[in-house]
Parts: sequence; structure tokens; C-alpha cells
Amino acid sequence: MRPSFTIALAGNPNSGKSSLFNSLTGLNQRVGNFPGVTVDKKTGSFLVAEKLQASVLDLPGTYSLYPKSADEQVTYEVLLDTNHKDKPDIIIVIADASNLRRNLLFCSQIMDLGIPVIMALTMNDIARQKGIDIDIEGLQRLMGIPVVKINPRKNKGIKELKKVITDVYKAGAHAASKPFIDIEEYAGDWLQQIQGGLELPTGYSALHVACSYKELSFLTENQRIIVEEIIAKTDFHKAKVQAEEIMQRYRKIGGITEKCVVENSPLKQSMMSERLDKVLLHPWWGNLVLLLVLFTMFQSIFWLAEYPMNWVEAGFGYLTNIFNSLLPDSLVKDLLVNGLLAGIGGIVIFIPQIMILFGFITLLEDTGYMARISFLSDRLMRSVGLNGRSVMPLISGMACAVPAVMAARTIQNKKERLITIMVTPLMSCSARLPVYTILIGLVIPDKTLFIFNLQGLVMMGLYLVGFLMALIVAKVMTIIIKTKERSFFLMELPVYRAPRWNNVVTTMVEKAKIFVVDAGKVIIVISLLLWVLATFGPTEKMQAVTAKYELAKKQHPGQTEELEKLESMEKLENSYAGIMGKAIEPAITPLGYDWKIGIAIITSFAAREVFVGTMSTLYSVGSDASDDTVREKMRAARRPDGTPVYTLGSGVSLLMFYVFAMQCMSTLAIVRRETGTWKYPALQFVYMLGLAYITAYIAFHIFS
Repeated sequence: MRPSFTIALAGNPNSGKSSLFNSLTGLNQRVGNFPGVTVDKKTGSFLVAEKLQASVLDLPGTYSLYPKSADEQVTYEVLLDTNHKDKPDIIIVIADASNLRRNLLFCSQIMDLGIPVIMALTMNDIARQKGIDIDIEGLQRLMGIPVVKINPRKNKGIKELKKVITDVYKAGAHAASKPFIDIEEYAGDWLQQIQGGLELPTGYSALHVACSYKELSFLTENQRIIVEEIIAKTDFHKAKVQAEEIMQRYRKIGGITEKCVVENSPLKQSMMSERLDKVLLHPWWGNLVLLLVLFTMFQSIFWLAEYPMNWVEAGFGYLTNIFNSLLPDSLVKDLLVNGLLAGIGGIVIFIPQIMILFGFITLLEDTGYMARISFLSDRLMRSVGLNGRSVMPLISGMACAVPAVMAARTIQNKKERLITIMVTPLMSCSARLPVYTILIGLVIPDKTLFIFNLQGLVMMGLYLVGFLMALIVAKVMTIIIKTKERSFFLMELPVYRAPRWNNVVTTMVEKAKIFVVDAGKVIIVISLLLWVLATFGPTEKMQAVTAKYELAKKQHPGQTEELEKLESMEKLENSYAGIMGKAIEPAITPLGYDWKIGIAIITSFAAREVFVGTMSTLYSVGSDASDDTVREKMRAARRPDGTPVYTLGSGVSLLMFYVFAMQCMSTLAIVRRETGTWKYPALQFVYMLGLAYITAYIAFHIFS
């Protein structure tokens, strides 16, 4: 049995912490939640040395030990609670070598908690570009902790880091550093009473308990009373002591950096990031570039994905034709062709577009441009009562609303966090992409407008409409929800870096797998269920239809093929699925929809992408056996009066419905989890469904 101990990775956001976690653990990692909260808990394991294994905990990024968000509060409690389930034996503080002074503040605070600390210096290449040279040996000596230079993106320095971890582990408690500053000099010796009464390792831990005893979840009610009674006997002023502590730390850090950090030039070298930001963060040019980036992304979703989608579609058409020719007519053949194969085809055809969308999003994140989008959007966000930090969840919502809603935890202001959660599902996620694609292909001509593809422009327009509506709803909610809490938007912009293409490709493949497995399971199950509902119906009605057409075939033997088509359609209308669709048809007729679209809307409330699988199944069951694609069958669909079902009016109406309707049970569940009540997801469902119905109604009557 290999001995095991726990290492925690701590550091400022964008310092390279996640890269080190991935480098150490590889595939041996898991994502869950910290007990009692919804903050992500990333854990893993790795072999430190022969017969020595460690578990690793990736703590949420934070700038100091004074928390301002849910993520930072989790880090705070893990480090302070001596009995915490995830209490680390060693802490690796990841520090940005190009911005060492600020990173040393957080490191010095952790050192004073009495836990062995190792500093891992990242961004060394950026530091060199800035003309910064760090004396590692001098830094180790003055800080009193081991310091290792690493580059986790290129797997450099990991071997050296493991050796240092082994040495620190063997040294045990003796590896804990000496106090960085004497906190009792500023706060008073009364901290010893809290330290002894609560059995805390250091006076600095006692100070934090004194500052936050009302918020710390691990304290018992009796311990809170003890702390409160001790504080009542002193002249303790929390803000004053915190300010003095920070000033003292920075004074000492200034002395250390003066001796250990050398800048080759008194002026910072002009870096590529700074030159790029002059354009990309410009009030005019920056927004123009942003629109160009988004435009390119949506054009590519049609342009690049067109060929692989056509190949997939042709392949499934070929398979359908083979099954139809080889298998005898039976319920089993019908189930395989019109249920299973149609459902699988409705999933696989959209894999190219899903991969392209996530590929672009990964590129934006990896290069550092995603953070610039937040900066550019701050002024716009403030006009509707939010700030630039809300942009990240909104942009993430273009991929999936579930992690996007969870990303809102980084927003410190409770009101802004709630509003962001409430409007994020209005952003068009990847689940809407298959619906948009098939409907745009049906009702929007494949033409070139100047040099732009018209279908790509419409696709971008749908995403912009969702974003604009999110801003409008946010403004309304800002007026309704009153609060005195003020917010500030402070964000460090990471340097521009070349994308890691292997990371981009890996993300594209992983997201495609998730779509196929997670969405695919739902689509297949619903497709098969729909096949059953669309194939069977009340016995009396189905027998009556069969008898009617058997008689008609005897009377008109030359029209057998046409009568069989009519029989299939009438059986579908009298099936259980048809009855469901007919039941809601009066409510959706004003929107330009027929009963088949009604069935698709009902099934889509499980997951939006089910729309395509539903259409594929319904038009397969309700038509003759052919190798026509679902798009061709939908294009040929006619109403009883002979007019097309999918016109410009009904198509645009349906697009608008899917832009706004809340059709994702997973998102509603995560909103319930993040807000702690069903009130907000219920409100979200109602207001989004209302928006969807009203805008779809208006769109149908404008474009008809």
C-alpha cells in the first residue's frame, strides 16, 4: 500500500494553477462539489516518487485570504479549518513570475497559517520578455520556503517539483515556515486566547477567526460565543488591523523583491500583449474586432461544417436505403429504420458544428482574448445594472447554460449574480444549434449577400437577439430588485499566448463525446418512445383507419401506392403522438405550427436538441420508406390545404420560439441548486416561455 498525503494547489487566478493540476494528475482527476456548496471540487492523484503517492486538491483561485466570493470562501475555509476533510499536508502556491510582488502577498498569508508551503514559479517566459530576472536561491532564503521554476504547459520543472515535494513530505511538520510577520505586534496578544481556546496552529489563524467568526461554517455556536467574548474585551478594529497587516507584508515583500528581482531596463519592455491591446481594447476598433471574431465563428459553423454534414447525411441515407431493401416489412424493420436509425442520424449529423463551436471558444480562452471580451463589455453591462464579470457566464452560455450558471459564482454582488443566473439561459447554447441549423436550411435561401453567406448572417443574428434580450431583461430586473450593495469590476488581463492546438483538438473531441453520450441518450430514448407513440394508438381508431383504406384499395386497385401513403399519414394522426399534438394544436396554430411541430415542442422541454430527433422520427413514421433526409421530408411537408408547413413565416416563428423558450431541465435544476429555491427557476421558466410565445407570434405575422 503506497503512503498517501494531500497537496493543495493555491494561487491567484490566471497564474497557471489549473495547468499544473492537469500536468500532475493527467487523466487521474475527478470533478465534484465541496460539501454543502456548489463550488467545483477538482481532485486527482499522482505518483510523487517510487512508493509515494499524493492526492491533489485544486483550490479555487483567490487573490488574498480575505474572501469576496463563494469560490474564495471555499479556499478560505479549507485552509483555516484544522479538521476539514480536505485539509492539506502541503500547499503549493503557484506564483506568476512576471507579477511576483502581488503573488507574494497571498503566499506570505498562507505561510503564516503554519502549513508547509512550496512556491512554484510560473510564467517565467513572460518574465524574461519583460526583462525580469529572479534570483531563485535568494528568494528561497528570504522567503524561507522552497521555490521551483516550472512550465506546466510544456511539462518543464515537474520532475524538480516532485523531488521538492518528497523532501518536504519527509520533513513533516518541521517543513512549516517561520511566521512572515509578527501579527500580534499589530493586533495584540489577545489572539493567543483565541488560538488556545480553539486549538488553532498560529496567531494568524486566530486573527482570521476573529475577523470572520460569524461567517465560518466550521465553528460551533459555543466557539463563536468564546470568540465574541474575547473580542468584546479588546479595542479590536477589523479594518484597521487588516490594513496594517497588508502594509507590513508589502513592506517586507518590497525588500525581498528589491534584492531578488532584477529588471534589465528601468522601463518595462513593450510587449506584444500591450501592443495588441492598444487595438483590441480600443473603444471603437476593439468592438469592431469583437464583432468580426463572432461573425467569423458563425460563418464557419455553416461554411466549414457543410461538407462533413453532407457526408454524414448521405451516409445515413445510404444506410436507410440498405435496411429498407434488405429487411422484410415488419415492426422490427420499422423500429430499426424509423426509430433507432433516424434518432442516431439526428445526433451524429450535428457533431461537426458542435466541434467547430467549441473549438472557437477554446481558442478564445487559450489565447487570452476571452478576458478582453469581458473588459470591452463592462461599459455595456453597467448600463443594464451588471458589470464585465457577468460577461464570462453569458459567453459560456453559448456553449452550455449549466456550467455558465455555475460560473456566476465569481460575481461578488448578490443581486448581479442572481440577475446573471436569470438571463444566462437566453444566450443561445450548443443545444439550440441543431434546431437553428435545420430550420435555417429549410426557410433561409443559401445565398451570398455581398461576400457573406446569408444563412450564416441569420445564425449570428439569432445569437445577437438572445444577447440583446438578456440585456433588456437584466435592465428590467435591475429596476425591480433593489439593493444598496455596490460592485466593482477588477480583473487581471492574461497575456496573449499561442493556442495549444492539442488542447483545442482534445476539447473538441471531448465536447463531441459529451454531446453524443449525454444528449444522445436523451434523443435515442425519446426517439424510440416517439416511435412507439407514433406507431400505436387507440385500437378502435387504428382499426377504423385500416378498414377504411383496405376498402379503398379494393375499390381503386390502381391507386394502391398513393392510398398507402394516405393511410400512413392518417394512422399517425390517430396515434398517441398524433392525439398529443392535436391536443395542443389550437394553442400553437396562431404561431404557424401544426400538430407535428407541437409534439416536437413538447419533447424539447426535456432538451432542445431533441427537436431534430423528434422531427426525424415523426416524418419517418408518417411517410413511405425512402432514403430521403429529414430536411427533405420536412421541406416536402404539406398542410391539409396543400400549403407548405415550413414557410418563411412559420420557420422564423419557430426560430424565435427556440431562441427564448426555457427547454432544458438540467438548467432549471442547476438554477435551483445555485439559488437554493424553486422560486427562481419557476420564474425563469414562465418569463422565457412567455417571451418565446409573444415573439414567435409577432414573427409569424410579420414574415407571413
